[in-house]
Amino acid sequence: MVKGTVLMVALLLAATSTAGAEEPVRLTLDDALGAFRRQNPELLVGALRVRAAHGDVTTAGLFPNPVASAGVGNLPVGRTNPRGLGVGDTVTGTVGVQEEILAPGKRGARLGAARGREAAAVAERADLERQLTFEVRSHFVDLLEATERLRLARDNLDRYRETVRVSQSRSREGEIAPSEFDKIALEQRTFEREVADAETERRAAMTALLPLIGMSAADVEPAGVLAIPSPPGDADALVADALARRPDLRAAERGREAAEAAARLARAERWPNPTVGLQYTHSEFLISGDLANQLGTSVSVPLPVLNRNQGEIERAEAEALAARHEVDKLRLEIPQEVRAAVSQYTIARERARRFEEAFLDQARGARLAAEASYREGAVSLLEFLEAERTYVQTEREHLDALRDANTAAFDVIRAAALEVAP
Repeated sequence: MVKGTVLMVALLLAATSTAGAEEPVRLTLDDALGAFRRQNPELLVGALRVRAAHGDVTTAGLFPNPVASAGVGNLPVGRTNPRGLGVGDTVTGTVGVQEEILAPGKRGARLGAARGREAAAVAERADLERQLTFEVRSHFVDLLEATERLRLARDNLDRYRETVRVSQSRSREGEIAPSEFDKIALEQRTFEREVADAETERRAAMTALLPLIGMSAADVEPAGVLAIPSPPGDADALVADALARRPDLRAAERGREAAEAAARLARAERWPNPTVGLQYTHSEFLISGDLANQLGTSVSVPLPVLNRNQGEIERAEAEALAARHEVDKLRLEIPQEVRAAVSQYTIARERARRFEEAFLDQARGARLAAEASYREGAVSLLEFLEAERTYVQTEREHLDALRDANTAAFDVIRAAALEVAP
């Protein structure tokens, strides 16, 4: 009875553990990019900044509110003239409205500055998406490469375990010395360490990718094949595309326009706004000859004698000049960035091509030959182990080369802004 109860508890625990284990989330690169564009927190913040900038445009287009006023006066205190007058005989009531009139050029300059900042915010969000799209692709390729490296490391470990098993049989039969078998068995640690390193790198790549796509998962299974990407195109054409499409350049240009509008506004603010008013007065003090009902108007203008907005003008003009220099700087930097990305891609692609056309086959053939020769006793243990190490290192470098080539191709897309509307 006790044994049966223990067995049932064990089965229940096993079932609970299996049910609680999360299945890996299978992702293609397109899936990752779609999730990134829907739910990346930084992109969502960028969209809210655009909305906030649009609120500034709405505010800039508004006119000042009119000011209403009301007052009561001529209330008697003490002796009146003539004597005996009450409040109802002397009181006057006044109501009025005043409106500030914007000086010419101010509202247009204010709207121009706000619209420029809104356009800059839109372009900055597009540039953020351009930069983060590269990060998503780069980390996805890192995960793909780490997953493939882990698979190869496990295959190599299984293969070497078979070598250890065969060597153990040969040692028992006296074909190889026990000390030589011990060396072969100890070499297995290298293959086990390769598996552990690959698992660590895979976890690190997944940890970097998931926050970018706004996803939480215990494990991710990337779907795709590492291959040499196609050439990106002519460098001069890519430079032209970049200058026409780059959202950071567009943001700098819109920022320059906003700064120039702000400078115009600062100069317009030298002249204060006049305020006009209309008043209605009702008086009960008719005994003194007052009119019972009367209208009046007023105009007030601050005199720009001491404060003519000098400091704000100086600051705004300096910021406008700085914005122009920022545009010039980007126009110089972007072509060099594109050409550097194309050059890096060419180097990385050629390196990956050499591995696929020569190095990998040579290392694989050398390993197979060394393994067969060692089992026949034609080569030494040292030669066999060296061939194994060379093949494992060549596989690793091949995957590194493919990852670098794909990352370099993505960098060309990022630098030339090939996915951004002109």
